[in-house]
Amino acid sequence: MSNIFQGRFVRVVVLAVVALTITALSVGSVAAQDLPGIDEQLPKVSQVDASEDPVQLSLLAADYDVSESDVSILENGIEAEVGELISAVAVSTPIEVVYVIDVDNRNARDATLTRVGRMILAATNDLPAATRVGVVTAGQTSVARVPLTTSYERLERSLVDVRAERGASIYDGITTAAGMFSDEQGVARSVVVISGGGDTTSTATSTTAAASLVQRGAQAISLGLGESDQMRELTSSTGGAFIAVESNEQLLAQVGAVSEIALDRLLVTFSGSAEVGGRMPLAVTIGDKTIELSYPGGVFTRSVSQLRPLPAPPEPGFAFFGSSWVLYGSILLAFATIALAVGSLGSLFVGGDSNLDTLLARYSESDDLDESEVQELLVQSSLVRRAVDITEALAEDRGVLVRIEKMLERADLPMRAGEAMFFLLAAAVLAFALVWVVAKSVLMAVAVGGIVAAFGYFAVQFLARRRLRKFEQQLPDTLNMLAGTLRAGYSLPQGLHAVSDEMADPMGEELRRAMTENQLGREIDESLGGVAERLDSPDFAWAVMAIGIQREVGGNLNELLMTVADTMIQRQRIRREVSALTAEGRVSAGILSMLPPGLGFVLWVMNPDYVNVLFSNTIGLILLGAAVVSAMVGLIWMKKVITIDA
Repeated sequence: MSNIFQGRFVRVVVLAVVALTITALSVGSVAAQDLPGIDEQLPKVSQVDASEDPVQLSLLAADYDVSESDVSILENGIEAEVGELISAVAVSTPIEVVYVIDVDNRNARDATLTRVGRMILAATNDLPAATRVGVVTAGQTSVARVPLTTSYERLERSLVDVRAERGASIYDGITTAAGMFSDEQGVARSVVVISGGGDTTSTATSTTAAASLVQRGAQAISLGLGESDQMRELTSSTGGAFIAVESNEQLLAQVGAVSEIALDRLLVTFSGSAEVGGRMPLAVTIGDKTIELSYPGGVFTRSVSQLRPLPAPPEPGFAFFGSSWVLYGSILLAFATIALAVGSLGSLFVGGDSNLDTLLARYSESDDLDESEVQELLVQSSLVRRAVDITEALAEDRGVLVRIEKMLERADLPMRAGEAMFFLLAAAVLAFALVWVVAKSVLMAVAVGGIVAAFGYFAVQFLARRRLRKFEQQLPDTLNMLAGTLRAGYSLPQGLHAVSDEMADPMGEELRRAMTENQLGREIDESLGGVAERLDSPDFAWAVMAIGIQREVGGNLNELLMTVADTMIQRQRIRREVSALTAEGRVSAGILSMLPPGLGFVLWVMNPDYVNVLFSNTIGLILLGAAVVSAMVGLIWMKKVITIDA
């Protein structure tokens, strides 16, 4: 009786297993195209074998039932002849697949883990002998349950005995799976990740897990509950696919589909023309999907990074002339330049007192050149002189010439205002043209040209301020020395001559110029006043005022000069104290002013697409302009706060 009961029990168990297997097979046969988002992710080229002709592509696809009429290949824009299309399983291509199963407690309910194991068994049943399958469980730690094997019985024993744990070390499991692959050439490798949620206990990161798969040339196919940016990025970097489901039932229903994707490849051959050492762009179209990539000739390639499309060729350097008004304006400018060049060359030979005669006379009259003549050689060519004259005329009409001449005098730069404006404008135009040709960006070229022009202006201002600061530092010593010469019996002009010979520049230079003007008939008060006006020095203007008053009303000039010198020394001491007290504010202003552009540059280096929205979107440009205006207002405000007149 007991034997009969045992026999019936065995038959019931066998029938139950058969029923479950049939159910699993029917679920596993769900078309991969029905997976959420799978159409956008597959097919993908997993490897290219260009070591022999014809070239063979191995594709990870959602549907391997494809005919030759569904496939077309463009190599460098030219249609290539497609050869054989065949499934990797059909030709017994070596395939290695490792399942990484999340065995966290959250998956233990409703016997999910046991059912996942049965689905995997159903998917791997009746596989060709060349297919090797392994299993890794990702619980508190990752464990290699089954090394790569072709033994179905061993796989069955392991999957039936899967138990739940606390924790999910999915990234560690992927790293363990990558270490299980063999080093055999020409093997299609995949890791199938089945998870009920995110990673919780791994010591590895998604980046290191992806790197381990890339080194082995394996693709990761993830099927899991919920979205995971890290897992999506991991699968994308390995050339695989990420499928998100919303419930355990959906997860179980798609185990067979993702297994079908991992356990097969679509092999496509075509006549390639890439030379050894070169790269060839490729566009593979399957149905309504097109894959763009490039492959190196003469080698076997399975790295995703080596199969990326070639970068798009740069836009033509003269794309800026696509606008008709820019084209017409450029043509007019070219004609004007040619006319100016022809007129300038003609002026060298026309007329009795030609420019050529003037230039030759310089060398016929004397063998030595004065320093001022040497400085003028740069602008002696007719073309440059005409351009300088035009620039001077434009600036003089608008009152700019006088201000620029004063700036150049204060900076002690030996050139005329027109010459400085011309060379600054030429440098800005040259920078604009150079950046435009190199970077192919008009906006960047305009910005660089503006920066060059602004740099020239601020450089002159810096030189002028530095010279004024040095002049005013010499002023107390100059007044004390002048008072000493007056006590020694010198007259004021004699004392100024003596002091001008002893003092270093810029004080000595300016005093010598003032005394030269005095010798030519200008009053000494006016000559010294001209020094104060040229350098815009209020301290020297007060000293000149004191000298003028003393000459009118009389008195002891040397004591007056010593009193003025002592007053200026005290003023310089107060200025230094104020500078020390406001140093913190100046440093804070500098840091705050550089922080926004510095932070923006760092963000641009880390994620260019994130920052480029500001330059490609109207709202972004408005916000960027508002930010620049706000920053300028803040800088002006801080400058007003830390600027103290002493």
